[in-house]
Amino acid sequence: MYMVALGALAAYGCSSQEKGDSDFQWQVDKFADIKILRYQVPDFDSLSLGQKKLVFFLSQAALSGRDILWDQNYKYNLAVRRTLEAIYTGYDGDRTTPNFEKFVTYLKRVWFSNGIHHHYSNEKFIPEFSKEYFAELVANTPERSFPKELGTLIEMQSLLVPIIFDPEVARFRVNQTQGVDLVASSAMNYYEGVTQKEAEDFYAKMVNPKDTQPISYGLNSKLVKENGLVFEKVWKVGGMYSAAIEKIVYWLQKAEAVAENDIQKQTIRHLIDYLSSFTRLFMTTCLINIFQR
Repeated sequence: MYMVALGALAAYGCSSQEKGDSDFQWQVDKFADIKILRYQVPDFDSLSLGQKKLVFFLSQAALSGRDILWDQNYKYNLAVRRTLEAIYTGYDGDRTTPNFEKFVTYLKRVWFSNGIHHHYSNEKFIPEFSKEYFAELVANTPERSFPKELGTLIEMQSLLVPIIFDPEVARFRVNQTQGVDLVASSAMNYYEGVTQKEAEDFYAKMVNPKDTQPISYGLNSKLVKENGLVFEKVWKVGGMYSAAIEKIVYWLQKAEAVAENDIQKQTIRHLIDYLSSFTRLFMTTCLINIFQR
């Protein structure tokens, strides 16, 4: 879903010759090791109304699935983000101190990386402010601002303080160290209660060695173990992430209606079908069509 939206923007934006603009501010922000850049798309206004609608609808589909990526990166990413955002919008203490600036930098890093792990190294980055200052931030933010599902302020801090400040808790989003259980030692939320061997054994049973067009198993599911049994929780309408996926499908249907050629329509239709049912063939066909656009 994200790939199609970005692909549409690239197709309409990159083919045009960029116009010079000495007043254009290309750097929006800079913090930690990150620069936020802006790019011009000078010929966007020359697109037809249908093309503009297509870009908009695909962009909305991508935004509707944004929180899925956060949750997949780490189980508690959304809890951390919503808590930090509650402080950022509701804190009534002094916002001019060096500590508050460090808090804002940490929040921006979390926003940029879609979670608490570095976007390249996969290692968790630690705030430059202390646990004591975090407690001060929480104490000076209205309690109603915080996510209710995290319980009381004490319960919330008990959960989040180790996640944010302890370097050994969820240290790697993806751990690639040799000689360790790569699944159990990684914080990514594609597995829960499952070891690397259990995951490998589970999917090995699905593989058909005689299949001349093998597909990627586990591409749209989370592997969990409950009551000693390993099974998949599938991401689809009516399954895992259903509320977000229903919104994605809504915007994809609108995009399909304004698509200008059969390849675009067919590709979007395959995405809709794939998100609406657990049919692995749809993803294979969809990816082929995307890259042949």
